[in-house]
This record gives sequence, C-alpha cells and structure tokens, in this order.
Amino acid sequence: MIHLSKPGDRIRELRLRHRLTLDDVARTLGVGRQAVYKYEQGTVTNIPLDNLEKMAFLFGTTPGYLAGWTDDDPSQEDLTADEAQLLNSYRVLPDPGKQYIHQQLRAAQLMFGEKSADISNSVTGRSEMK
Repeated sequence: MIHLSKPGDRIRELRLRHRLTLDDVARTLGVGRQAVYKYEQGTVTNIPLDNLEKMAFLFGTTPGYLAGWTDDDPSQEDLTADEAQLLNSYRVLPDPGKQYIHQQLRAAQLMFGEKSADISNSVTGRSEMK
C-alpha cells in the first residue's frame, strides 16, 4: 500500500478503492459533492468529526486513519473485489434498502442453508448427502 499522510489523499484513495463517486460519499454525509471534493483537495482541513466518522464507517476504517492521526488502516481486509463492491453498495443504501437486503439474505439462508451446510461438509471431507 502507498503511504498517504494527507487526509484528503486518504479519503480520495479509499473512495476510489471502494468504487464510490463524490456523489455517493456526499449523499452519505448529507453534504454537497463540492464539500467532499474540497475534503479530498485539502481545501477544507477542519473536516467535522461527524463527517469523519461517517466516512470512516463507509470506508471500513477509523476517523483517526482518515485524519492522518494514525497509519493503521483497518480497511485493508482480505475482501474479494465482489465482496468489497457488495459491502460498499450496502453502505450507501438508505435504511429501507438495508432492511430489504436483510430480508433477502434471510430468505436465501432459509432456501440455501441446508445445501450450504452440505457443500461445506464436502469441502472438509465430511460429505453427508441427504
């Protein structure tokens, strides 16, 4: 990973890594896209803490990393590109959209749960086909 010390550089790098637009981040923060652009360019250096916290949640990191107070970036998880895209898409959804996703996941677990257990058993060598 490239070492980025400026908050704006970190915000931009994480936004691009998560395939989010300025508008996506702005919508999450409840600000205009111009505000996010100014954060990234370093024009605004006193980013409100609540906006740092929202961006940190969106990017899966900490406000301290975004602000440059620490170099420890917890967003460096071992997610596949598909997993990261799904997570990022989920994070920008409004609450009703998130509730819908939860319902769909529960339905998928009920529908595929038993088969998933059979598949995981066969991967571990303990196949139990019913």
